[in-house]
Amino acid sequence: MSFKYLFFDFISNLWNNLIVLLSMVLVYVFMNFIYDITDNNVLLDLVISLLIIIFLFIYIRVKNPVNLFNSNFVSFSFFKKYMIILFFVSLGLLLQLISFLYYRISPHNFDIFINYAFTNCSGGVIESNIFKVVDSLVFAPIFEETIFRFILMNFLRSRFNSVNYCVFISGFYFGIFHVLSFINATNFGVLITNYMFWIYFIIKIVFGCYFAFAYSKTGNIYINIFLHSFTNLVVLLT
Repeated sequence: MSFKYLFFDFISNLWNNLIVLLSMVLVYVFMNFIYDITDNNVLLDLVISLLIIIFLFIYIRVKNPVNLFNSNFVSFSFFKKYMIILFFVSLGLLLQLISFLYYRISPHNFDIFINYAFTNCSGGVIESNIFKVVDSLVFAPIFEETIFRFILMNFLRSRFNSVNYCVFISGFYFGIFHVLSFINATNFGVLITNYMFWIYFIIKIVFGCYFAFAYSKTGNIYINIFLHSFTNLVVLLT
């Protein structure tokens, strides 16, 4: 390859990554704007999920969504479809069970991490455990899978040739957003010096890559929402 080709390829990838970064920053600003109004993470998921549902309903009414929602998955045989779903359900269960073991590495540091990271993440308008369960099984999966897979993955695919790169970037931003949801000026110093925080961050990236990989294979956002809800259910039942 010529130097000129490599140079322009580098500039193109840099520009595409900057656009992705800007898009994610705008999403994050929008999330924080709603959070400032609602003062509640559950209500935040509810508001954004309802907006997404309204958007998808309008989209379905005005345009055939097959290309975005089903892509290559619609052409698979019945047996192949459910074998793929079974594989990803089993993989999600395995990842979730492995993630349960990480707190045993250092229970003391884990307790510090939990105390500083999540003690102030709820509160505000909705404080009911029922709403938190519904949020975990419905609102959060709809919101996160739509943002990080339906929107981000399709955007990345339109700009990058490597599917593996798209999967990693989607997973990486998934991890970033999960830690940004609770890190602030008060707990920043304690969290970044606690290695349990970094293990949690890596686990979230792994799960983000898992969901992105599933979406890359099925192209069906409904399956991703199901898988996300299923892995959250495993957490609630343990």
